[in-house]
Amino acid sequence: MQPWMIFIIVVIACRIAGLILRRFSWGSWTVLILSKLFFLFVLGVLGLFLDNFVLRQFGYAFALIFVSTPIFVFAQSMYQMLGDMIVSVKFKSKPPTIKTHVQKGEYILPFTGKWTVFNGGVDEKLLHGGSASQKYAYDFIVVDDEGKSYNGNKRDVQSYHCYSKDIVAIADGVVVTVRKNAKDSFVDGLNAYCDSIDLRGNYIVIKHFDNEYSTVAHLMPGSVSVNIGDSVKQGEVIAKCGNSGNSSEPHIHFQLQTGKSFFLSAGLPIAFSNIETQDKVNYNLIDTRPHENNLLVEGGKTYIGRGLEAWNR
Repeated sequence: MQPWMIFIIVVIACRIAGLILRRFSWGSWTVLILSKLFFLFVLGVLGLFLDNFVLRQFGYAFALIFVSTPIFVFAQSMYQMLGDMIVSVKFKSKPPTIKTHVQKGEYILPFTGKWTVFNGGVDEKLLHGGSASQKYAYDFIVVDDEGKSYNGNKRDVQSYHCYSKDIVAIADGVVVTVRKNAKDSFVDGLNAYCDSIDLRGNYIVIKHFDNEYSTVAHLMPGSVSVNIGDSVKQGEVIAKCGNSGNSSEPHIHFQLQTGKSFFLSAGLPIAFSNIETQDKVNYNLIDTRPHENNLLVEGGKTYIGRGLEAWNR
């Protein structure tokens, strides 16, 4: 049997094994450790081309990351890296910032009720990051006053406070991209899993103005109520929060970007209008990362960051 055939068989076998392992708590730790070994892929592929036994073993080790990552999602990750380079060239290595971007829209928060900012902000220490389009993105969850995002079985998406809550349009606009058919990913309260062919799972992209598009992702299966070409109004319910795509627990990923493409757009800092905020009680019980400088108010516009609880007026 040819080395490349063995390599493919190992990848597939490890993927299947991973789907089984994740059902056990010790499988979660296996995923956590092995998912850090992406660099082994390069050595493994080099070993295939050079027919080098030692280097091929690195490739087999890399195959184990498929216990948590489907091949399609890995391909998207590579596309993100390419997209970052394209965006850098397009903006001459000077992407939009809070000082250079003049926001056109008056935007509200993409949900009803009180949610907590778990990732994101405009301060350098709070930035979401991940790719060019995600630099100023947010991850929103619902946290109770005991500092917990769920109550009950952490492996049941229904146990999480934000699951199935309404998601709304941040402003008037036209739906330009949508995905509806991704299932919720497995959740264990420790790792991020992806049981979809798309990192975003179910998602909606809305054009509000030229060069200002919003994306909301990880939506609940069967909850997306809009289609491409639909006009939406600010505050209109468009979906419900889920756990589809690459997700560690039910939440929504939200961002404002310069174009329709999630991979070829630059992220934009977003100032919200007509919202209220407060420091989340006992936030340190769920997240020990620093969250200073998480609120900035300028000219009636509010920029929020990690550790804040926020809601629309």
